Amino acid sequence: MQFVVLGKYSTTGLAGLVKNPNEDRKSVINDMMSKAGATLDRFLLTRGEYDIVAIGNAPDFETIAAIKMLIMSSGALSEITILEVSDFNKIAAKAAEMTGAYKAPG
Repeated sequence: MQFVVLGKYSTTGLAGLVKNPNEDRKSVINDMMSKAGATLDRFLLTRGEYDIVAIGNAPDFETIAAIKMLIMSSGALSEITILEVSDFNKIAAKAAEMTGAYKAPG
């Protein structure tokens, strides 16, 4: 399963970054994900609504959800959103197969 994760640092996480600004966070995240059987392809610090964008692969949703649980329990991030990469052509093909099977209310 390919995923995109969006995260926001908490005040605790930001304090940790200020305390040790040279720590390689990508390496830390990569090691944790590797232990879970997942891979980290990209780890970006961004400007805007989210501080972090991570792109990678996990064997299943439960693995990436466990990673989220572990990170959230540390207090380093205040929010993590997991987006699963989807094949819209496959989705559209399934929708096409069901054409006529749904009637809107009213």
